Amino acid sequence: MGSKMETLEIKSPTKKVKVFLVEKEYDESISELRHNLEESKPKLLQRPSPSFQRFLRRFILNNKPHFATEELGERTKEEFYQSPLAKIFRELKIPFFPVDIDDYAKSYLLSEIDELKEQLNSTLKRIKEMENQKVQNENLEYLTEYVRYLEYEIEHKSEQIDREVRVNWIAKGIIDSSEKVAKDSEDELVGIHICSPSYMTLLEKKLDALGVYVRQVKVKYSYSFEGKDYHDIRSINVKVKPIIKSSKRLPYILFFLNTDEIASPFDVCMAYDAGFDVVNTYNNVSVDLAKRLVQDAMFSRGPKGIKRTCFFIGGRDVEKVEKVASTVKDTMMSPFKTSVIVDPRGAYTTAAAMVAKAEEALRKKGFKDLSDKSCAVFGTGPVGRIASVLLSKLGCKTFIVSLVSGQAYVANVANNINRKYSVFVKGVFAPTKAERLKIMLDSDVVFTAVAPGTKIVDGDMLDKLNIPKLFIDVNAVPPYTIERLQPKDELKELKPGVYGIGALVVGDLKYRTEMELLRRARLSGGGFYDFNYCFNLAREILKEKELLPEISVTLRRI
Repeated sequence: MGSKMETLEIKSPTKKVKVFLVEKEYDESISELRHNLEESKPKLLQRPSPSFQRFLRRFILNNKPHFATEELGERTKEEFYQSPLAKIFRELKIPFFPVDIDDYAKSYLLSEIDELKEQLNSTLKRIKEMENQKVQNENLEYLTEYVRYLEYEIEHKSEQIDREVRVNWIAKGIIDSSEKVAKDSEDELVGIHICSPSYMTLLEKKLDALGVYVRQVKVKYSYSFEGKDYHDIRSINVKVKPIIKSSKRLPYILFFLNTDEIASPFDVCMAYDAGFDVVNTYNNVSVDLAKRLVQDAMFSRGPKGIKRTCFFIGGRDVEKVEKVASTVKDTMMSPFKTSVIVDPRGAYTTAAAMVAKAEEALRKKGFKDLSDKSCAVFGTGPVGRIASVLLSKLGCKTFIVSLVSGQAYVANVANNINRKYSVFVKGVFAPTKAERLKIMLDSDVVFTAVAPGTKIVDGDMLDKLNIPKLFIDVNAVPPYTIERLQPKDELKELKPGVYGIGALVVGDLKYRTEMELLRRARLSGGGFYDFNYCFNLAREILKEKELLPEISVTLRRI
């Protein structure tokens, strides 16, 4: 630690470095960061046991490290180098370095916590005085909430320093120590870090991200006693057994099987944000190619690895996508089964979000259930078709409406939907304003999923509508589909009794649904995630929002 604040800049090591994280018997903690945690153990217990020392000496002799490190904690450097572990490394001629958060950085960060603690103590003192006076004071509720705020801030900042900032400094110290011995060593360096138990996983992840090969070494103790009982114990025999774990966990891999020429960056970005380590895209995927890809993935990763693998099937052509998805599902066999997500160009998650938002809106306005309603879906693309399926499955009287392709076309679309999904949807051709208005007059809820920039409802049509009425749109590109309805509008009253939900509001739920879908598929290691699952998930997300409403209360000091 220098005479001025050191910059926290962590670089990957210049040579290959392998580090053993050897778990010590206690945490080398910093007392100022232990707010509301268990009390520190007596200092006499903060020392390595003879059995751990013997184990460490043997471990060093077997692995021949080039350097070693340990957290400094609250010790001085003099105390650090006089410790039993320092003596072992010194005798075995292994460079041994203290690593920890820079003193100046620590002082600066802890000063913020100290200020909060002073405010907390002062406020608690004031509350105690009020209790002693046994007088009801109007400021008590304000002060009570202020105490809770201060306690939260102290706890949050302490944990952030302890679990994030300090860990980064320790990782930097380990890598810097490796650089100090790099010049005199061969291509690969081996290091030992004597690690606090609470930092083992945190440091492993940090060092692994910096390109360091890490192996955790946990120590298992077994005890035997000589003597009849607790008062007659004459000796304790301690057996130490190391348990070594590799840091190289199996990565989460998503295979994006896309039936189009180019995969959507939207889904790729979301997969990474949902926690997948690797996303591989395959374009123009046919049924035959899908089968070969799944087999290669299954047998290359084994029963354990396949559970950290997911197949995402996408593309504009719903029929192609569903055939590939069916093939993927059928190709897998026990114990080589894993998660399969189907979302043709976002159609499943978007349609699910549209219908779920309609249900929520009707509940908020006190109208009857969506299942009792007559619904019109404008648009015969993937989103419109799946929305029609979901509505019909709910029991709605459902129309799918085409603006340009003719009655024969839309009737064929409806027939295919009905045959494939066992529902009843009626196809309607409505090329004129008058025909569109008639459908809207006959419908309680209108869903618009037409091509971007297509306007189908003007102000004159809105004024002629009967009430109540609900519009839900997914077009975020101007000119907007419905006059008076902007993408960010949520349950905007377009005229008395006629309400609208804009595209970005639907899009927000679609985003949250897909993110949670990807997260669940990644962690579950199994399941088939289709439009039915998407719809139930979108409902669940909205229900959670209703159960956990945001509440704002302002308490003023009198």
